[in-house]
Amino acid sequence: MKRLLIFLNIAALLSMTNAMPISADNSGTLPAHVVCGHPRILLLKGEEGKVRQKVEAGGFLQEVHEAILENSRKMLEYPTLEYVKTGKRLLSVSRSALKQIYYLSYSYRMTGDEHFARQAEKVMLDVCAFPDWNPSHFLDVAEMTAAVAIGYDWLYGFLDEETKSVVRKAIITKGLKESVPEMTDHPENLHWMKKRNNWNAVCNMGMVCGAVAVYEDCPELASSIIARSVKSAQENSLAEYRPDGNYPEGYMYWNYGTNFLVMLADIVNKATNLELLLQNDKAFMNSGYYMAHMTTQDFGCFAYSDCNVWENKLCIPLFWMAGVNDDLSLLYGEAERIRYLKEAGKGDSLFTFRLLPSILVWAPENCIGDNPAPEKRIFVGQGETPVALLRNHFGGNDEIFAGLKGGSCNTGHAHMDIGSFVMYMGNNEWFKDLGNQDYNSLEKEGIDLFERSQYSPRWKPFRVGMYSHNQIIFEDSLQRVEPTAIIGKYGDREGFVYAATDLTDIQGGLVDKYVRGIAIVDDNHFIVRDEINTSGTDIKIRWAALTPSDVTLVDDRTALLTMNGDSLLVKAEGPGIKLETYPTDPPHYYDAPNPGTVMIGFSTVLSGDRKYAFTITMYPPGVRTNYWRKTGNIEEW
Repeated sequence: MKRLLIFLNIAALLSMTNAMPISADNSGTLPAHVVCGHPRILLLKGEEGKVRQKVEAGGFLQEVHEAILENSRKMLEYPTLEYVKTGKRLLSVSRSALKQIYYLSYSYRMTGDEHFARQAEKVMLDVCAFPDWNPSHFLDVAEMTAAVAIGYDWLYGFLDEETKSVVRKAIITKGLKESVPEMTDHPENLHWMKKRNNWNAVCNMGMVCGAVAVYEDCPELASSIIARSVKSAQENSLAEYRPDGNYPEGYMYWNYGTNFLVMLADIVNKATNLELLLQNDKAFMNSGYYMAHMTTQDFGCFAYSDCNVWENKLCIPLFWMAGVNDDLSLLYGEAERIRYLKEAGKGDSLFTFRLLPSILVWAPENCIGDNPAPEKRIFVGQGETPVALLRNHFGGNDEIFAGLKGGSCNTGHAHMDIGSFVMYMGNNEWFKDLGNQDYNSLEKEGIDLFERSQYSPRWKPFRVGMYSHNQIIFEDSLQRVEPTAIIGKYGDREGFVYAATDLTDIQGGLVDKYVRGIAIVDDNHFIVRDEINTSGTDIKIRWAALTPSDVTLVDDRTALLTMNGDSLLVKAEGPGIKLETYPTDPPHYYDAPNPGTVMIGFSTVLSGDRKYAFTITMYPPGVRTNYWRKTGNIEEW
């Protein structure tokens, strides 16, 4: 009933405009209409009171509000943004514009201080004077269009007609028309429309934001773009989260894509006659739990694929999901992140993300406090990039977190890391993934990062290829890029949380069978178990895992790892093992350095037509291990 009343109100408003009547376009999608008046993007006219109520309740949201105001005051002295590309990207400039305009426009709406509005207007006019917004890398166009559209909409009553005319023209010509195949000179830039990755969400949101802002001035163009973008997001962006909520491109890109997808839905649902009801999509809503399980105590993550640590950036969509789900456990990790960074004297770093005002639009009151931990100790998601995330429990110095990655090398931002694992105890990241390397540093050397064929140059950089990941390498052979490894076994029973994946096809037939399993045993130690059936010939393997700790080899099968005053023993069982270390020095001149890290493992030759098993146990000194009393071979798990 509430939805019907909103629709009727919108229809009544539209009847007072010159907009076209609703009818289906050639794709069967209803064209969009937009409510009258400004502001109408994200925070509607008159909704400032809702935000003030959250702020006046005190606590974390008050801190966010005050930080935005303080940052906005600093922005009054910022230098002029210039059209300077980094490699092929203008993205850093677009993001700076989005941050400044979003913060300054919010500050003006909440305080009425015209200093903020004038500075936002200056930033808008500066970027609108650019020759273009770099449509060859469309993310740049999307974020810039969103930035200017938010400023135009939120400052509409302040801006004079000359400024509004300049800004409208830029949104339409540098933004919207570049997204229409029949209007742009380079339709090849529009691959994102059908892509199932973060680009789809970001670019669709930017175009919808622009179209909603200038709807009255180009209703047919704006209407078609909004309808097209809703359809594209439903068919492509949402597909990324299915079936279980884990995100194929990993932790960092979940945050990026999901931020913009929630913004897109919020704009559409509030300002148009169309709907993008994310809360009705089970897989999307489950992705909040994926992210809650991905976050580690020291606010690293399982950094598979082209990801890096998101230490000083809050996962803003989780605030929206916590409100919609009425589940503050989704913010358990965020509450811990906030507490940890404040105690470390780094609290200010939380309040620098360009989309920070979205928290105050979406978050429920008093959302950060004594947040409960998620109920489940394990999260397993299949889909394009299967992953398993295990814990003995949430929080405490004895918390164990482990992750196991399946999937394929032939997916967006993928590394050759199928079967890799990570493991943390408490705040210590004992076995890690190095994450990504700056794209421009590789692209300027002619490495095409979008090309993922079997022998692509993409696999040569150390952080992307096999030799930096925690896995077995067979005969120095590349993993096969086409097969996908699922998480075939997993579970949680008393004293045993586990997951396993079959990696036989990933190794391209070099062995008859290869299965890897990881498990947390008795809530106090961790194992990695590899079971291999060789074919008719001998084969050389290298088992290795990367650690940022100091490694002392105690004997051929035992190593002592030390870090931050803590210790971890590594015990290796299996034939032919002699533990050794491998350097992580960059093998190529273009590789990023990896200071403070080393790999530990062993190399051996397996005879043909035999079955082998290797069990690597990791435990604090003094812990009694009893894996074999829990279970034996992976098929018995």
